[in-house]
Amino acid sequence: MKLLVIIITLLFAATLITLYATENPGYVLIARAPWSIEMSLTLFIPLMIAAFFLLYLFLFLVIRLWRIPRDVGRWRVRRQAREARGALIKGLTSLAESNWVEAETHLLAGMRHGDTPLLNYLGAAIACEGQDNIEKRDEYLALAHKNAAQYDLAIGMTQAHLQHQAHQLEQSLATLNELRSIAPKHRQVLKLLAQVYLELRDWTGLIDLIPDLRQHYAMTTQEIEALELQAHRELLKLSLPSGSPGVLEKAWNAVPKSLRRHPALVAIYARQLIQQNESARAESVLRAAIEDGWDPALVELYGRAAGANSAEQLETAEGWLPAHGEEPKLLLTLARLALHHHQEAKARAYYEKCLALRAPAEAYRELGELLERSGDKEQALAYYRRGLEMYASELRAAPARGQGPVNPRLRAAR
Repeated sequence: MKLLVIIITLLFAATLITLYATENPGYVLIARAPWSIEMSLTLFIPLMIAAFFLLYLFLFLVIRLWRIPRDVGRWRVRRQAREARGALIKGLTSLAESNWVEAETHLLAGMRHGDTPLLNYLGAAIACEGQDNIEKRDEYLALAHKNAAQYDLAIGMTQAHLQHQAHQLEQSLATLNELRSIAPKHRQVLKLLAQVYLELRDWTGLIDLIPDLRQHYAMTTQEIEALELQAHRELLKLSLPSGSPGVLEKAWNAVPKSLRRHPALVAIYARQLIQQNESARAESVLRAAIEDGWDPALVELYGRAAGANSAEQLETAEGWLPAHGEEPKLLLTLARLALHHHQEAKARAYYEKCLALRAPAEAYRELGELLERSGDKEQALAYYRRGLEMYASELRAAPARGQGPVNPRLRAAR
């Protein structure tokens, strides 16, 4: 409808112009001696329009012919860039599909004319890692550094991840320490650094890293606490081979005050003291920890730490009976302390009460030894047998308790 209106309007306007031109044709004279051109205005105007159009067409063709080399060059560049982008997309797709050889081929094909050399080189490095080609991987990473030095952090993180994936832990550690100097607050750098320290069992380095992990929220609070606990546990365990109590005390003093009450650390520290013939010190530490917070494992260990005054130690442990009289490990500790204080009758009574409350297998063995020394070999043999049966039962039940998937972080934190 609109088109029809426009056509009618144009025809009407053309009719009016024609009628006007017929009645008033006008006059144009162009004179330059000795020539002169004379014509009507109605003829002159169409001729001028046609001349202008022909001139424009001529100039347009000349300019287009002049620009042909430049336009061809631009077209070639656009085609190469389009092909490079297509190769990059194919390479990244193959990379996501774990088709390492195809990924490397496509990424290299698009590298010459592409405008993203960083992505091409990093993708090729990842593809080489998938093929276990360490030399070419490092070559591509070096080229990425050379062609896109402004992206050192991205290149370094990729390099550290690939080195970690290839179990090159020392190299990954060196890369991460360099990145940490560039970006000390980068969460992923700190998190991967903690993982590498953990796998290298570099507990001192991990402990030094804990404040940064906590300050920059690189991991959850629970994960950081688990790492800190494990690191101090392992350092306490490593203190024994030196044979020097001073090394153990240094490791214990390095433990934060907030963790010195943790039962697991107290147990390790006390056990190390006992093995280094520092039982009196171990008894003092255990007593303070148990009074601060009840823990059956510490109570059981308290019976192995021979204090300076065995009678006072037994009296201290018996003071826990009113609140924890049904705790098997407390009764086992009382039996051991009574036996250490040469009160065999009391020790036997505690052992028997302990056995009535599902005591550990070692309680049967210790009671059997007590009865054997007392001359009751038949009864001792019966307790030995029952202890072996319980121990065998625990061994059979252990695999069933260990079945099921285990979170690697939880396993590492144990």
